[in-house]
Amino acid sequence: MGTLAGGGELRGKTVAIIGGGPGGSAAAIRLMQLSRERELGVRVVLFEGKDFERHFNQCVGVLSPPIEEILRGRLGVELPYEIFKRQIHGYRLHAGGKEILLVGPPHAGATYAVRRVMFDSYLLGCAEREGVEVYRSRVTGIDFPKGRRERVFLYTEGGMLKADAVIGAFGLDDGMIDIFETATKGRYRRPGKFVQTYVAKIRTDPSVIDRKLGSIIYAYLFPPGIPKLQFGAITPKGDHIIVNVAGANADVEDIFAFLSLDLVRDHLPPVSLDEQEVYRGKFPGAPSRGAVGEGYLTVGDATGWLRPFKGKGINMAIETGILAAETMAESGISVASFRRYEDRTRALRADYVYGTWMRHLCKVGEMAGTLGTVLSMAKVDQGVHDALFNAVSGHDSFRNTFIRYARPTVLAEVVRNYMRDRTRRRS
Repeated sequence: MGTLAGGGELRGKTVAIIGGGPGGSAAAIRLMQLSRERELGVRVVLFEGKDFERHFNQCVGVLSPPIEEILRGRLGVELPYEIFKRQIHGYRLHAGGKEILLVGPPHAGATYAVRRVMFDSYLLGCAEREGVEVYRSRVTGIDFPKGRRERVFLYTEGGMLKADAVIGAFGLDDGMIDIFETATKGRYRRPGKFVQTYVAKIRTDPSVIDRKLGSIIYAYLFPPGIPKLQFGAITPKGDHIIVNVAGANADVEDIFAFLSLDLVRDHLPPVSLDEQEVYRGKFPGAPSRGAVGEGYLTVGDATGWLRPFKGKGINMAIETGILAAETMAESGISVASFRRYEDRTRALRADYVYGTWMRHLCKVGEMAGTLGTVLSMAKVDQGVHDALFNAVSGHDSFRNTFIRYARPTVLAEVVRNYMRDRTRRRS
């Protein structure tokens, strides 16, 4: 494979972005801003085949800190009021037969429920206003440089484009992943594991939402009696409620089983299961392979760097999109430059490992019956409360949460409290 022209320098080059979700839009906006600031003369072309006015996004649509700071400080983007459907004030966690209300400290920052397609559409509009060329068509094929040809050829429903580098922001679109794996000759490989997710949208009067849920997200860790589910949640919006479940081997029957649980139905308006529409999706359960290579790098879900339990997929997509753009502007578009992008995202990738440990720890706790004990301790122990809040909300990294709270003394206290509770129950 040949080397990119100009030694990988970005000046005067064309960058193609596949995907107009948060990651692709963030990369496009930042690239155009840096191109103007540094007089690089970069042409940014973005392809998005989805119609945000008609297509549903299999995402709950929760923006959590520091999303506002990232958008305002790094992209100069202010979200309009109509994007927000409700401010979330806390999480009611159900696990191990117990429940607890988790509320973050005042300085934790605001969490908002939004309509995801409106959010995506707004960001894509911001990219267009920055001068990004946006084409509403799908990429149907890619030829990366070979021999004397130094440019990437992208074939689309509307024609073809010659680019100097590609940013893959295509999420988990199976068709686009197939194309990318073929084009890179297997150097890029999709995430090795996926978590299946099912989403139900329940329309109801806002007064019902206020009475049943308020501004609290109800989260269920390992919902009882549904072994294939890792978690489920009920999220209040403006005029509807989103119910979502997820598990590596989950199927559509699991969301109906979840909707049938008494502890779930208590917080919902009357629901006819036969008439309820359900949307199916997935998110990565393991990192992809070859997330960067000659002529390309990937951002967002395509990287597979989503965190277990609380993925914060929107935040991760925007953050990686920004870092991809900044790496290109600072270091160029050579393979060595893209390796720097990997270095800059090392902390994000490391947090996936800590999140996996946390997931296994919770699973062991569920099997051993100690999760309920942890929730009881959180009602009187601020440290345990904060650890649970951060794990569920994603306000802090799993690394920090694990290092601060998963200490041997804390685990020993969990075991002592569990044995004490067990002795009381027997007597």
